[in-house]
Amino acid sequence: MGRQSPPPGAEDVEAVVRHCRTRLGRPDGWIRAGGYPGSLALCVIDSIQSTGPRYTSVVNVVGRYRAHRGAHADEDGTKALLGTFAEFGGPAGWAARIGNRNRTFARPYAPLKAEAIHEAAAALDRLGIDGVADLDLAMADESSAQEVERAWRGVVSQSSGITWSYFLRLAGHPGVKADRMIVRFVADALSGTASGVRPERARVLVTDAAGELGVSASDLDHAIWRHQSGRPWTS
Repeated sequence: MGRQSPPPGAEDVEAVVRHCRTRLGRPDGWIRAGGYPGSLALCVIDSIQSTGPRYTSVVNVVGRYRAHRGAHADEDGTKALLGTFAEFGGPAGWAARIGNRNRTFARPYAPLKAEAIHEAAAALDRLGIDGVADLDLAMADESSAQEVERAWRGVVSQSSGITWSYFLRLAGHPGVKADRMIVRFVADALSGTASGVRPERARVLVTDAAGELGVSASDLDHAIWRHQSGRPWTS
């Protein structure tokens, strides 16, 4: 028998693995991915605020939410988050007091990210998902998980699924947020340009590379993101 060919995409996965080993070093030294295991409210805020601007803007919004809610912030679910929108008179008031004027895409007429946060929280609440435990239960059933994902992707400017993957990661479900940082890293690994790598392909390759490296997809995603953004990725 002749030598079997590797499965489709195997060479690309190996290229990403080699790039990870060269650029990131040993996984046991990486700074691990964080999240909000007790606060679905913070998962929603961080995930939707995270696209586009510098991450410091996300830190500032999360910080203002924490300052407003105090110790409750680390336990807040979707109902509590929606309550803050009601308190400030809707997305515009919430953006002025807690959020910022960042928009869901780079056009002056684009909806505020606060609007997307409000929509996402409302969509989850309608499905009976208030806290992280509710999300865990929903994601354990394939049909229910698909319904939740459809609801999230139906939120204004969230159809790509990038924030969905990141939301799950922040809530404790391993995954890859295939944003521009991850796409560029994968493009470099493949000796190409970011324009030639679609986010879904980057997500799959990084997920498969994590399996080859024996680490969680979330931790590899986090190490790549920190490396690409110029932050320390090892402790």
